[in-house]
Amino acid sequence: MIFLTKQVCLVFILCNVSFASVPFETLRQYQTGLYSTGIFPADFDGDGDIDLAVSNRGTNNVSILYNNGNGVYETRINFPTGEVPRYVHGGDFDSDGDIDLCTPDYIGMTETVLLNDGNGAFTIGGQYEIETPAFSWVDDIDGDGHLDILITNWDGAADVPSQSPAQFTPLLNNGDGTFVFGPSSVIGKQPRCGASADLNGDGIKDAVIANYWSSSLSVVMGLGKRQWADEVSIELSGHPRYLVLEDLDKDGTVDIAAVDKGEDNLWIFHNDGQANFTLVETLNTNATPHSIDATDMNHDGAIDLVVSHVGSGQQLLFFNDGDGFFPDSQTVILTAGPAEIKIADVNNDGDYDLVSANVNWEERGASVIMQGSCDDLVADCNSNGIEDICELPDCNLNGIPDDCDISLGNSLDFDGDSVPDECQVDCNDNLIPDTYEISQGLVTDCNENEIPDDCDWVVLGDCDEDGILDGCEEDINEDWVPDDCQCNADFSNDGVVGVQDVIALISAWGENPIPHGDPVDEDLNVDNVVDVEDLLILIISWGECSVYTLPDVLGACCLQMQQCSELHEVGCYVRNGVYFGDNTSCGLVDCAAP
Repeated sequence: MIFLTKQVCLVFILCNVSFASVPFETLRQYQTGLYSTGIFPADFDGDGDIDLAVSNRGTNNVSILYNNGNGVYETRINFPTGEVPRYVHGGDFDSDGDIDLCTPDYIGMTETVLLNDGNGAFTIGGQYEIETPAFSWVDDIDGDGHLDILITNWDGAADVPSQSPAQFTPLLNNGDGTFVFGPSSVIGKQPRCGASADLNGDGIKDAVIANYWSSSLSVVMGLGKRQWADEVSIELSGHPRYLVLEDLDKDGTVDIAAVDKGEDNLWIFHNDGQANFTLVETLNTNATPHSIDATDMNHDGAIDLVVSHVGSGQQLLFFNDGDGFFPDSQTVILTAGPAEIKIADVNNDGDYDLVSANVNWEERGASVIMQGSCDDLVADCNSNGIEDICELPDCNLNGIPDDCDISLGNSLDFDGDSVPDECQVDCNDNLIPDTYEISQGLVTDCNENEIPDDCDWVVLGDCDEDGILDGCEEDINEDWVPDDCQCNADFSNDGVVGVQDVIALISAWGENPIPHGDPVDEDLNVDNVVDVEDLLILIISWGECSVYTLPDVLGACCLQMQQCSELHEVGCYVRNGVYFGDNTSCGLVDCAAP
């Protein structure tokens, strides 16, 4: 299912601490799917601005957040993937000029390829079965000019895959966005991340994988012709979680920076040029470092590092001294459990910004924090000394403070609460906040739950045509169908409530014989006993049944939370369900997506 929504954005004004070498503006956080762990920045819709793809392992989809041009993400569309996509990466797989995506589906046992239509909308182009893919990334690993997908996965042939050596498996591109598996290489146990580069200067791409459970880094050298040497294992303490490959000491060779989630460290390894790595520095991080990215953040010519921490709101920027060592750091506040962090210039100002996927809170599933100073005053609509892009609140995510939107006529404020109406709950999409409509009598709220009736019931049913919505009618027997639309006391189903029905009721007199079960039909008030109160209800109903009485025909009704019930059509609609027709059976209906 695809969803197009306005974003929910939570924002914070931040102060830099420690070595404030890089200034940052306001932290903005956006709603995604559930349990977001992967993020990939790229221009998906071809407008020149960096959009964000976020993988949501709790909702089995990827959220695409579209940049409005100034680093603010106003809209989001969710696209389905396989089950539990832990990460998302991408490139132009089918050579059509736009950026496609791929996800390692940890529980679904697939690598999903999502192809871009050129406008930033994605469809599944293929799903490739593979045992427990933990991580994947994109590179032209075989040098044929086509981007491949590199996967770290468990070995399905092992007796206990989670406790056995895993695999590095290339998914090789045919050139048209379809893929074939290449030969796998044996690596350490429970790999969590990988990266590729030419480590020894022979012109062939190699790979390094962080193995969480075996406490090692696997160096897998490429031999050319889609062949790989046996791994060289770098044994470590702790639990390697994530790594990047960059020339950190500016000697023309590719080095390794990796985070240790077990003992809260950042490891720096220097390369001698022949893919022999030496651990030259171990730095302390905050609690549970999760990922790392690298670029020259402060424009001094040296590659810096940023480390995210799922166990801390304080993320760390480590600054390179030019020789591949990192004596200085800076704290950046990103909350909600940042899992994967990436560096990108989201507002096209030439300075690098930070984006992250956050695993702890759906309403804050993605973070964006831009470099810059909030007193630049490029735009200051209310002349209060704070640049508009930094000023809060900005509920509609257009880079203009809410008070300016209202005063300039960009937004309406019917209820005068200084909140733009488009940011308030408006279930019927008529541009008027629901609470205002109810308070002014513009809509009805017959059950007084502060939801307009036209939103409260999926179908505006009035089965007895008395002007009252079915969901607000009296329903003594609690079957979700208005009593006026049923002939509850017609136990004989002859269209008349009479002597035969009295006899049936007296025959059932007494306590309901099925404790905690469905009541008998004669228990008209559903109190688990057939007594004089039920007899009085029957007498009130005496005579021919109403013309509005429903036929005694039930059908399958799919309700929220993937439930199915046998209900009358009216009852199904009152409960906000989807009715599949008279005499349909729940056993014949898929209620996974009503």
